[in-house]
Amino acid sequence: MSLIPRVIVRRWLETLLAAFSLAVIYVDRHRELMPRALDLTSDANLTLWDWLFRGMVFGMMGILSFSALIVAFFLVYSPIYLINKVPHLVGKGGWLDKREVRFYLACFALICLLGTLLTWSTEAFTILLVLLAGFGPLVWRILV
Repeated sequence: MSLIPRVIVRRWLETLLAAFSLAVIYVDRHRELMPRALDLTSDANLTLWDWLFRGMVFGMMGILSFSALIVAFFLVYSPIYLINKVPHLVGKGGWLDKREVRFYLACFALICLLGTLLTWSTEAFTILLVLLAGFGPLVWRILV
């Protein structure tokens, strides 16, 4: 048994991931503010604290990347899900969970928005994708 409930740990990680995604976007827009510990060209003069900071940042980048993969899966799967549910949506099928359909319709709208942004501005596409990955658990909870 854990002394800290899982809900608290999950909420803390969701908040940290959202703040980290905002920091990634900010540092990407302002390259001069990037800490020297994250400069991959100068590995020779790093202290132990720099290496620990680099490890924490790269660990959070891994979590953010995994969250982006989950977001991408749901976005890519949404048209497949909606196509398979067409008989239910028309009224010739059985019972259908309205929250689930609403979730996949929102995912389909997001993938259409991301596709439009990709053709219009790759920078806006990247920013929205990082925000979706960082705020993903919060967005999914709102959609469902």
